Amino acid sequence: MPKAEYRSSIRSKNLIKKALAKLIHEKDIAKITVSDIIREADISRGTFYAHYADVNAVINQIESEELKNLIDFVDKFGFENITTNISDFITLICEYLNRDMEYYRMLTQSNMLNNFIWRLINVYYEKLHSEVVATVDNADSDEINLYLIYITSGAKTVILSWLNGEIKGTPEQVGERIGKLVALNQQYFINQ
Repeated sequence: MPKAEYRSSIRSKNLIKKALAKLIHEKDIAKITVSDIIREADISRGTFYAHYADVNAVINQIESEELKNLIDFVDKFGFENITTNISDFITLICEYLNRDMEYYRMLTQSNMLNNFIWRLINVYYEKLHSEVVATVDNADSDEINLYLIYITSGAKTVILSWLNGEIKGTPEQVGERIGKLVALNQQYFINQ
C-alpha cells in the first residue's frame, strides 16, 4: 500500500507542476493562485496543501529539482569532456530539455528556466575557469574571465533561443554549429 501512496504523491506533484507551467504561459506568475492551480490540475485543495504551502513553494521546488536534474544529467557526461568540447555541453542541455519541450517552453515564460539555466551555467563556469587556469601557460586572469563569460553567456542564450524556437535544429545540430563557432574563438584566444 505505501508504494501506491508514493506513486499517487508523485503523480499529484507532477500535476501541480504541469498546471503551474501551463498557467505561467497564460498569465503573470504573481497573479497565479492556489485556486488556479487546483482547477487546472483537477485536484482538490487538500491534495495541493498536502504537498505545498503556497504557489511559491511549487516554484521553489521546480527550480531546485530542475537545477539538480540538469547538473546530474550533465555530470554523467563527464566534466573533462565538457572542458574540451563546449558544444557537447550545449547539446546535452538541449537533449535534456527536448525530453519535455512544451513544459520547458512554458517555464521560460516566467523566466524560471532562464534562472536555473543561468545557475547551471555558473556552476560550469567555475569548473571551466579552474580548468583553463590549470592548463593554459601564462594565462591572463582577466582574459580568461572575459572569454569564459562570453562562452557561458552565449551558451545560455543559445539554449533558451533554441528552446523558444528562435534557433532551428536538433540538439546535435545546434551543438555542432556552436562547436564550430567556439573553435574559431578558441583559436583566437590561443593565438593572443
